[in-house]
Amino acid sequence: MVRIAPLSPIKPPEGIKDAFYDVREQKDVERVILSESSKIFPSARFFMACLMCMCFISLSVATSNLSLSMVCMVRKTSNNTMERPENSSCPRKYVDEDGVSVVPCSEANKVDWSPTEQGFVFAAQNFGSLTMLLTGSHADKLNGKWCITIALVLLCFSNAMIPVVATASVWWVFAFRVLAGVGDSFLFPSASSMISRWFPPKERPFAIGFVTGGRQIGSLLILPVAGVLCSNSSNGFGGWPAIFHLSAIIAVVVLLIWLIASADKPSKHCCVRVKEEEYISRKIEEESLGKRTERGRPPWKDILTSRPLIVSVFALVCHEYPLVIMLQLLPKYFSDVLLLSSTTNGLISALPIAVLWLSKTLSSSLASLLTANQKMSKTNSCKVPSSYRTLYSIPSYRTLYIPYLQLFNFVASLGLGVCVGVTPFLASASDPAPAIVVLCLANAFAGLHTPGVQTALIQLAPAFSGIVTGISFSVVALFSIINKLFSNTILSTGSTDEWFIVFEISAVVALLPIVFFTLWGSAERQAWASKEKKPDPDAKSETLSENTTIVALAKLSMYLSHQVAAKQ
Repeated sequence: MVRIAPLSPIKPPEGIKDAFYDVREQKDVERVILSESSKIFPSARFFMACLMCMCFISLSVATSNLSLSMVCMVRKTSNNTMERPENSSCPRKYVDEDGVSVVPCSEANKVDWSPTEQGFVFAAQNFGSLTMLLTGSHADKLNGKWCITIALVLLCFSNAMIPVVATASVWWVFAFRVLAGVGDSFLFPSASSMISRWFPPKERPFAIGFVTGGRQIGSLLILPVAGVLCSNSSNGFGGWPAIFHLSAIIAVVVLLIWLIASADKPSKHCCVRVKEEEYISRKIEEESLGKRTERGRPPWKDILTSRPLIVSVFALVCHEYPLVIMLQLLPKYFSDVLLLSSTTNGLISALPIAVLWLSKTLSSSLASLLTANQKMSKTNSCKVPSSYRTLYSIPSYRTLYIPYLQLFNFVASLGLGVCVGVTPFLASASDPAPAIVVLCLANAFAGLHTPGVQTALIQLAPAFSGIVTGISFSVVALFSIINKLFSNTILSTGSTDEWFIVFEISAVVALLPIVFFTLWGSAERQAWASKEKKPDPDAKSETLSENTTIVALAKLSMYLSHQVAAKQ
């Protein structure tokens, strides 16, 4: 009788990284897991992230340009008479039915808008963003490339028209700002849906932070330039109209690059390697998202009644509310309270935004790194022991973890709320540095929301990321409208006391997620967002039998090969 010696563990083929065989007891499934890593840099998906980032840069330039433009395009009331310079062609006097009004040359093309009208112009973009309810519900089924193309066209056209119609009526400007908001409603859900198709789950925190970081980069580009253009309003090229013309040109350049180099998904991109495409497809197939055309009708009841989604949406509202000050009203605050000139205002207004971009990029990269190393997974950091599964009736086929995503959001909300609340106490025109430093610190904390609530919204339902994004940012847009109208009503004169009220309200709102998102926030994929079904015991037994046979045959084959080699 021939005795068969014990075999050493079967080694995986060379070139396959992280391959291992997990042979369990007979009551468990024996499985073979083979996974192959693919570096994100350099790669086609990183190139796509850069392209989407450029689209967000264009969006930010086309929307945040109003924050500083409003400072130099609205005429301030003055009783001082100014003489016309000798070589100036600007008319010195404006004659109306009541007499003669003296108009400074530098204010010849400025507009007379009340604080309420200014509030409507600021909020107009958010009125347009409400259409995200419609665009978001179709983003997961439409071609993301062409949806973003529509967004860029609308941004270009709206900015090109604002200088033409601004002196005619404030409501024309309102209408074109609404159009820019519609462009935003096409861009954001489509980008979210494309991220879920281009990036595996563990890379999505980085992708979200990198792509949406374009909003801060755009503000960094346009605010200093806008400050210089405002200061040079006396020459032919400068002035606030040039800010909108420049924004339209940037949108056209980005549009051309996007049309040439982008693709809706990896299989349609001309530069993606076969290895990378297979890697992305395999990782996304593990989520059981299914094809867009085969998903059927969205489970609206489950979506609208999902507690993790509701909690995340209102946490996002509380996050975005104080950012209205940071992104839209900050130049006005620097002008009203700290008395900064237009050029200085543009440069200083860019500092907090630069800190926000740096914070969200670094924190998102850290979250992706921790997840990739399996030290943190989505909401969590370590697996729940089996004793807890019995206690809380957790199915054995689900992987559950102890929550840690809330930590990012907890620190972000606490730091943001405290810094925003402290800022009015440090405001001084003679020494503006402390207030500026604290505002930069506030934006550093705000950046931690990206690996927090913003990542949670993408991970809750990757198959319906466009719908989730549309619902979330439509609610955000609604509250932003209320915020901007309310804040501009308070800021009727721009006094220090009025700004104190605006800052303290924002601070209270920013602190709210400390309670409800820390307790109930989650980034775990919801049951209604997956096609995966609960394992069938009979199917499990068949799989066990098949895998046991495969392993036995593999061992026998290796033994015979070993014997043949020994005889030779």
